[in-house]
Amino acid sequence: MSENDDYAFRVFYDLYYRSVFRFAYYFLRNRKVCGEVVSNVFVAIWKSRVSLRRIGNVEAYLYVVARNESNRYLRECQAQRRCLSLEEIPVAVIDRNSPPHDADTPDSGLIESEIEELVGRLVNDLPERCRTVFLLNRQEGLSSREIAEVLSLSESTVRVQIKIAVDRIVAGIRKHYPDLKLVSLLMFLFSSRF
Repeated sequence: MSENDDYAFRVFYDLYYRSVFRFAYYFLRNRKVCGEVVSNVFVAIWKSRVSLRRIGNVEAYLYVVARNESNRYLRECQAQRRCLSLEEIPVAVIDRNSPPHDADTPDSGLIESEIEELVGRLVNDLPERCRTVFLLNRQEGLSSREIAEVLSLSESTVRVQIKIAVDRIVAGIRKHYPDLKLVSLLMFLFSSRF
């Protein structure tokens, strides 16, 4: 790509588009705007393609560019006093390939889908930074160090934000399902990445 290879850029684009889009969505919460911002990200990458040779972690660099473009858009939006429309799409936190938490009961599928919806709401209700850190860790699989690098935070801040998110989600689940056995649910919801 750094040698003006269009094909290499298309491969790079195809490889990273979805993850950059999801990352930008954590900030912008609007699919149409994310499409514009992600386009700007890849235009910026193409324009700076020669300097990519000096980048040690291209994926982290890509996330930093995406964060900066998202923040730039939000600043412009605030300056123009435009409002972003929030899309209420539940966050898929539960792994569909995992076994249900209590497969012996006939209504376990219903309970699991209710819990999944509840978890989605609880994640969406987290403060913005906390939600972003949590989703980068749980959905994107980034380590605390990688998240810290991408968001320009300390690793300890990232760990604290993940703990806050997990604590709030568990408290929210317990509030709605006080008799639910949380051990197996938590095992497949929150496998430790920190």
